[in-house]
Amino acid sequence: MSNSHIKPRLRCLSGSGDRLGHAVVERAVEPASGVGDGVLPPVGPSRHVLVVHTGRSSGLRWSADGAARRERFHAGEALVNPAGWASRPSWQDEVELLLLALEPGWPEKLAAEDGVAGRFELEPRFYLTDLLLKMLVERLVAEFERPGVPDGLYAESLVQAAAAVIMRVCGGAGSRDVREGGLPQRRLAEVLDFIHANLPSRMGLEDLAGVAGVSASHFTRAFRASVGEPPRQYVMRRRLERARRSLLTTNRSIAEIAAEHGFADQSHLTRMMRRHTGTTPGLLRDGHARG
Repeated sequence: MSNSHIKPRLRCLSGSGDRLGHAVVERAVEPASGVGDGVLPPVGPSRHVLVVHTGRSSGLRWSADGAARRERFHAGEALVNPAGWASRPSWQDEVELLLLALEPGWPEKLAAEDGVAGRFELEPRFYLTDLLLKMLVERLVAEFERPGVPDGLYAESLVQAAAAVIMRVCGGAGSRDVREGGLPQRRLAEVLDFIHANLPSRMGLEDLAGVAGVSASHFTRAFRASVGEPPRQYVMRRRLERARRSLLTTNRSIAEIAAEHGFADQSHLTRMMRRHTGTTPGLLRDGHARG
């Protein structure tokens, strides 16, 4: 038993290793969240990764569209994590998984061969059920688990078939499901996730534009087209929402809450809350206590 070639935190039970070139397939065990030395990296995987859950049901937590999500996964249910997309998944229990990793340029080449011009992007999918995809990955893993030398041509055909299914259910040409003038769905999700993960810190327009992979001037227009408000206003509203929650659910001082949620000081929080909500931290707490 060795570490996974796809996700080093996992224990690999069987797999292709480097025999497929542009792809890796494995059966692996992922420990429960908090078990072992697994600190989840701040960036996503270097390859597109399909994960199929095979064992008893378990809860999965991940980050998507800037918010924490949680679902109960059962055998056969899957997720697709595009290259570079940091969803930070963590399982409630130890789970056995089938994994297929694809080099990021390879689906784009397949799309070009199929007559799809332009840039091709995979969009993240979680809680996905596709019986054909599950069967293809199971047969791929089985090919590398059987005695003897794997049939390379057969394995290659299974990889191509699985990639075609992934492209059908998760693919886009960069502008699919994008508001006119807005950011592609995947890029917008990465920006929102970055904002929510860094709300207490200073975030410049250049930082957000860098995550989106566009210029600062283009980013401001595209972000507003996507979410309906400028980036600075969006960030401020998120900070105020978190500060409001802390004011109502904790006994920490207003100054501590202001510092914790990215405000310069208590007076800055007070000014922003009055401007955006018509009340102040003290009045909010007083009213909640009386209520």
